[in-house]
Amino acid sequence: MTYNSPELEAYMVLGQELFRRIYADDSADEIHNWLALQMQKLAGGDDSARMMWDDSFDVYEQIMQKRREQAALPESERHVLTWPWPSWSNLLDPLDPGILAVLSAADGGGKTLYAENLAEHWARCGQNVVFLHFELNRSLMLDRRMARQSGIPRRDLKAGTMGASQVANYERANDRLRSYPGSITYVHTPGWTMERAMGEVGALAAEDICDVFIVDYLEKAAPSGRQLKAYGNNVFAREADQVEVVKRTAEVIERPALLLAQLSKMGKKQSFNNLDRTAIRGAGEKTERANIVILLHRENSESQIVKGRVDKNTMGRCGTFEQFMEGARFLVTDIQPDDQMADGGPWENKY
Repeated sequence: MTYNSPELEAYMVLGQELFRRIYADDSADEIHNWLALQMQKLAGGDDSARMMWDDSFDVYEQIMQKRREQAALPESERHVLTWPWPSWSNLLDPLDPGILAVLSAADGGGKTLYAENLAEHWARCGQNVVFLHFELNRSLMLDRRMARQSGIPRRDLKAGTMGASQVANYERANDRLRSYPGSITYVHTPGWTMERAMGEVGALAAEDICDVFIVDYLEKAAPSGRQLKAYGNNVFAREADQVEVVKRTAEVIERPALLLAQLSKMGKKQSFNNLDRTAIRGAGEKTERANIVILLHRENSESQIVKGRVDKNTMGRCGTFEQFMEGARFLVTDIQPDDQMADGGPWENKY
């Protein structure tokens, strides 16, 4: 018999020896200890995972040199994942490679709207964004984008009848979007497992068109066969595993991820003052994998005031903020009337 690789041959030899020991009447403890030792030997060491003490100084100097080079570039060429709102920038540093940020709100609380605003800001700053949307269809996503960028109500866009001034705004918005140095790749994923979705992210990263990816949203991903076998009907355990799949993908491809997640039923009823990350559905195992957790709160579906809390931030500060959500335009701005987006853009313009 021939084997496809030395690794497979090693497992075949191991299996033969295991059967020999079983039929030789070795005790279960002896077989267990021997097998554990053999598996440890097969796993071996991974030199790429190690950083020796003396090497750490050279590695860190290389990191600092890259940062100095980045800082010396014009702002338009830095390709840093900044935030579009000063209220967020006051609390959060730009997203680093491999970071997982979780954005959570109640159903209808504006998670997707926030994610869309962030995606377009990043594209305008030169980043290539992958936006995985499990729920909203393409026409709705693009309607919302045009309403945000042009000020044309979605009702008019959907009807297909626009006045002359609206047509001018429509064309101007498209020209502006096309001029962005970055891009957004929209991936409609209804019924997909998280493994399949992350496989698509990996493929887009390999094509060099993924600098950051957004998952909208966690609870809509279908369970995989592996997850059903491992966790059965334990929905929270399956969803926690899906978070791990997203986090692992972000680390492997060295791209940051923004994952949207639902609040629990109890979390939806909590006042903002009592709201923390334990209000996220199945919070414990989900949020422990996240580097950043941001919570959004509105008093009711009619309220245009959003209160936010950075409830976890392994890179810096936590704190609160308030913003204005203009639902008809699917637009978020800071609450102060004089504030604009951090680096300008279509949100400045009042149509």
